[in-house]
Amino acid sequence: MAISLRIFIGFIISVALGMSGAYAMPTESGVSESEIVIGQSLGLTGPLAELGVEISNGSRAYIEALNEKGGINGRKIRLVTLDDGYVPANTFKNVERLLEQDKVFALLNIMGTPNSAAVMPLIDKTGIPLFSPLTGAEIVRTPFRANVFNIRAGYRDEIEKLVRHLQTIGVSRIAVVSQENSFGKEGLAAVESSMNARGIKPWANASIKTDASDANEAASHIAKSRPNAIILITAGRATNELIKAYNRIAKGAQFYTLSVMGAQSNIKALGKDGVGTVVASVVPFPWSHASPLAKEYRAAMHNIGVTEYSFVSFESYINARVLVEALRRSGKELTRQRFISAAENISGFNLGEFGVNFSKDSRQGSRYVELTIIGASGRFIR
Repeated sequence: MAISLRIFIGFIISVALGMSGAYAMPTESGVSESEIVIGQSLGLTGPLAELGVEISNGSRAYIEALNEKGGINGRKIRLVTLDDGYVPANTFKNVERLLEQDKVFALLNIMGTPNSAAVMPLIDKTGIPLFSPLTGAEIVRTPFRANVFNIRAGYRDEIEKLVRHLQTIGVSRIAVVSQENSFGKEGLAAVESSMNARGIKPWANASIKTDASDANEAASHIAKSRPNAIILITAGRATNELIKAYNRIAKGAQFYTLSVMGAQSNIKALGKDGVGTVVASVVPFPWSHASPLAKEYRAAMHNIGVTEYSFVSFESYINARVLVEALRRSGKELTRQRFISAAENISGFNLGEFGVNFSKDSRQGSRYVELTIIGASGRFIR
């Protein structure tokens, strides 16, 4: 009787421990038996609202397609997206909420240079993985941070491509307009550095506010110097209003912009004023009929009811796809440390035209930069 009782008690204890282990296994923040919680803060309203919406659409398209197929390693992804209006203080508050209330496992697609700069102290303090911040700025690249993974090429890479192209075609009268924030200041410094290396200087330069309230003044100042080309270190409304204001008072200059211009909404906002504008892109051509990745992206976008494609939403789609690859490689017993280790070992990850390479010493996944142009049809062409 005593032996039977001991066996019975042992059985009950082993079952209890087994059940406890089964339910206690996911101990990492944002991870349960059925889901992984990922957070992002975007400017869905404010001066870059169109950009923010396209970023949201791209990541949502991939994650919804993934969840329909059952998710990753038995879990579905829940994407929590908060609007910060492109205001850095709001981005900080949003990330605090994502960490403290939503208990997210990782952050994806923090949008904007000043916004990313605002949250870096939180990223450093908490050690939470920050994946593919949507900025080419050095603030998220230097100093090296083990928990911050950049996919897109940096603004320095884009600017080097633009300046090298202009030198190749023999253009030297190059003016620069930069936005009055950290994004614009860093970009202007990169332009000056790239030009100095070639023995040239900006023909003229001007600054413009993020809300473009001084677009006429900036355009007038630049027009006086009669440049052949104008590099715009601007985004959203500032870009659109500067180009329109310049075209009202002068002709003959070609505009060159960074990848933040790669939203279809910007082309619509510019109308005929945008024709001929050269735009740097940090991902392949989204409208390609030869690229399996572009076809996959368009099908996923169509699945969520969006048929306006763009470089911006394609970039966000790719970001989500690479993040999920890191989750897949992390295995079922998911922790932030396992995720960081898996992500840093992504090397030679080939998405067709686009490759991603991280390492223990590098968190820069790609340096892909190409130039496209806005055609007369109101579409990007290459």
